[in-house]
Amino acid sequence: MIDAVLFDWDGTLLDSREALLGAWHAATAEVVGRRFPATEEEEQLVFTLPGGQLFPRVAGSPEGAAALTSAFQRAYERTSATVRAFPGMLSVLAELRAAGIATGVVTSKARMRFEMDARRIHLDELIDISVCQAEAPAHKPDPAPVLQALRLLGIPPARAVTVGDTPVDVQAGTAAGTAVVAVAWGAFGSEALRAAGATAVARDAGELARLLLHPLPDMERIAS
Repeated sequence: MIDAVLFDWDGTLLDSREALLGAWHAATAEVVGRRFPATEEEEQLVFTLPGGQLFPRVAGSPEGAAALTSAFQRAYERTSATVRAFPGMLSVLAELRAAGIATGVVTSKARMRFEMDARRIHLDELIDISVCQAEAPAHKPDPAPVLQALRLLGIPPARAVTVGDTPVDVQAGTAAGTAVVAVAWGAFGSEALRAAGATAVARDAGELARLLLHPLPDMERIAS
C-alpha cells in the first residue's frame, strides 16, 4: 500500500471552472478593459499558471497586477458560490483516510481562496495538509511544492502518489519521484496526460479509488 496521496485542487478535487472564469472575466473587464480569457489558449493559461504569474502578464504592469489581484479576489468571493467537489471525490478522500493513507493538497491557488473553497464544501475535514501558491520556492511543474508536502507529512516520494488534471501536475509529481495518477475530468484529455508521463489515467472517482486502493498491474510502482 501507499502512505500518502497528494491532490491538485482546481480541476481535480474541485469543480471550480465556472467560478474561476467568472472571476477572471469580471476582474479583467474592470481593470484591463477586456474580458480574459477569451480563447481556448487563454483558458488553458488560467487553468495551468498560478495567479502570481498570470496577473502581471495580463495586466501589463506591477500596478495593474496589484489592481487585478484585488479585483479578482472580490469577484471570486461572489463566483465561488458555484464551486463543488467533483462527483465521488469526497468518498475517495474518506476511503483513503479509512485505509490509513495521508491526504494532502498541492495547489497554485492562493491560501485565502483555497481555504474559502475548502470550508464551503467541507473538504478541509478530509485533508491532512496543504501547500498553496506562496508556500513553496517554486510552482508546478517544479517538484518543490510536492516535495514540501511530503516533508510536512514525513513520507518519502516512493511511498506517495500525486493526482492531478494537467500536464504540469504530472510533471511535478514525476520530478518529485512519486507515481502519478491523472484524472480525465479536468482541463486536459487522457492523451496529453499520458504523454506528460502519467502512470495511469482515471476516468471517474470510482476508477481513481480502485487505482489508489487496489492497484492494477500498470500501477505496480505504487504497490511496490
